[in-house]
Amino acid sequence: MSISPDAIAHARSINLIEFLIARGHKPVSRRPHHADFHAPYREDRNPSFSVSQRPDGTWVWYDFGRNEHEGCKQHGDLIDLVQLLDHVPFAEALHRILHNTVRSMVAPSNPSTAPPTDKERIAHAKKLYYAAQANMTPEREEELRSYFHKLALPYNQHLGAVWMRLGDDGIPYVAFPLPTPNIHFMQGLMARALGEAPPALMRVARGLKGPWILKRGNAPILITESIVDCLAGDELFGPSFTLCALNGLNTVERLQEYLKRLPSRIIYVALDNDASCIAVGNAPQNSSRKKGPHVQKELVSLLTHRGYHVMEVLLHHNASVKDLHKLWLKHPQ
Repeated sequence: MSISPDAIAHARSINLIEFLIARGHKPVSRRPHHADFHAPYREDRNPSFSVSQRPDGTWVWYDFGRNEHEGCKQHGDLIDLVQLLDHVPFAEALHRILHNTVRSMVAPSNPSTAPPTDKERIAHAKKLYYAAQANMTPEREEELRSYFHKLALPYNQHLGAVWMRLGDDGIPYVAFPLPTPNIHFMQGLMARALGEAPPALMRVARGLKGPWILKRGNAPILITESIVDCLAGDELFGPSFTLCALNGLNTVERLQEYLKRLPSRIIYVALDNDASCIAVGNAPQNSSRKKGPHVQKELVSLLTHRGYHVMEVLLHHNASVKDLHKLWLKHPQ
């Protein structure tokens, strides 16, 4: 199809609040030209997706919870949003908007249906996990081994990782069980795509998202952003830490619930070495997005204030790589 500037301008002027409501997404808070939602393409515990109308009449969205997904788009217009939701290129997204054929508008969810409770979400995650456990085959286990081999990490069955398909597209994932603060109970799943997938679907959660813990007696605690970084920490430093992966910077607020149940008062913090915090002028107004180095400083200060002996791990910073896994890939032994 030919793409005209007028068609693009029209698509960008469509009210994003009404667009999302038509798709079954209920705003958590709303003003005439701004609204906050739960993200329409992933689970989030707290509203992390906002839409606003600019002075020029165009509508834009911001996702404040996606900074943990490397390479993911964090803001855009309606065309960008439809590309994410329907996994289509720019021209096709524009065509669907103009002809009212955006895929998930055909059968929007019932806005009157109450969202699932935490208890229901946990039960759903457990059902997915135990079904995946029961359906593990030698072929699926070999696929997991191959995945970890590509990451230059060992495949350890005691981690409880399982193979499962998720989403409408049936994307295969390796899924890790996520514990409650009482680490003997499960509350959710953190899943990583085993192959190619749209950026927004490379990592997904089910149930309640929170930190992942691998407890090792009274050992010091190593905190990273991802499970893969924790496992890389084992390769770099040896299995001498209790491992804690945040699974996103937005879980920091719940971290203390987990730490107070662990015996060690010694903590090493190794969050991602992202680029410096968003430069002035490039971030949306009132943006609360923070990257690894900023959150690391805040976390060190908070934990120190609470009586922990805290040390920053900066080896990956010194090596100019993003995280512990990339450091391990750079210097495998």
